[in-house]
Amino acid sequence: MIIAIDADSMDTAAADHLLYELIDAVDQPVVALTHMVSGDDRPHVAVSLTSAADLADPIREIVADRNVGLAITRAGASEPELAGPSRLVRGAYVAAVEAALGTSGRVVRWPGHEQAHGVLPAAELCTRCGIDQLEGIGGVPVEDDTLVDTLDFLRPVRRDGRLVLQVQPAAGDVLIPFELQHQQNCCTDH
Repeated sequence: MIIAIDADSMDTAAADHLLYELIDAVDQPVVALTHMVSGDDRPHVAVSLTSAADLADPIREIVADRNVGLAITRAGASEPELAGPSRLVRGAYVAAVEAALGTSGRVVRWPGHEQAHGVLPAAELCTRCGIDQLEGIGGVPVEDDTLVDTLDFLRPVRRDGRLVLQVQPAAGDVLIPFELQHQQNCCTDH
């Protein structure tokens, strides 16, 4: 089952907040992603949850009093269940399709995320955390024995059905995740 929600989140921090609220409420293993929604008057971020469990009712309860678009897809269903304002339904539908195809999305929760601790060789990080590929930003080489300091926080992206963690060089001859847990806002004054 895939449940996608477009709450018109203006940034990934707001979308992450919604995802954590949903994850805490359903207490089930999920793959949780954020998805950039473009094509209307202003880009924003939608979210999706994929689970083997039927989470539709608890999720509906959580978002019942909110202005959101909702797209729910179930295995074997001929079409998704859609609800909410049309602009937000469109964003939720896009997120549901991306989650189903595995073509894109920023991954917030997945099986293996809880193993992302400490400094690990690249090959071990991939095996332990369920990452399919490490990608060095700017062509930085990543070998199986390259050390990666997880900083206890990973945010891979989904690309072509694979989990890809982007990494960058850091002090001490290690690589660190490109997306850090506490992001510095850039260009907020213009």
